[in-house]
Amino acid sequence: MGEVKYSEDKKGFFHIFIDDARKEMVVEHYLGVRKPGVSMTASGKLMKKYGGKKAEKLYRQILADDTVSRLDHAAYLGYELGKAETALKNNLDYTQDEGVLI
Repeated sequence: MGEVKYSEDKKGFFHIFIDDARKEMVVEHYLGVRKPGVSMTASGKLMKKYGGKKAEKLYRQILADDTVSRLDHAAYLGYELGKAETALKNNLDYTQDEGVLI
């Protein structure tokens, strides 16, 4: 299976993390382009923040808001939200774009 080439989504990018205090996943939608060497949150303008405990619910909210224009980006979000939900349920560390150690 070949490697998928990364392409920016014209509708922006997402920062996914777990809010330990609230015990939920947080997804921040940013407009702009991720800049190399610059933190994700400093690379764009925050447009919306989503929060919840279920990956599917967050994913459906994101799609309903029409914030994704690429199928590969939608697939990536589903994958990352699934990892974040697994980490949340099992009290594990989660960092976007990294593996979850069980």
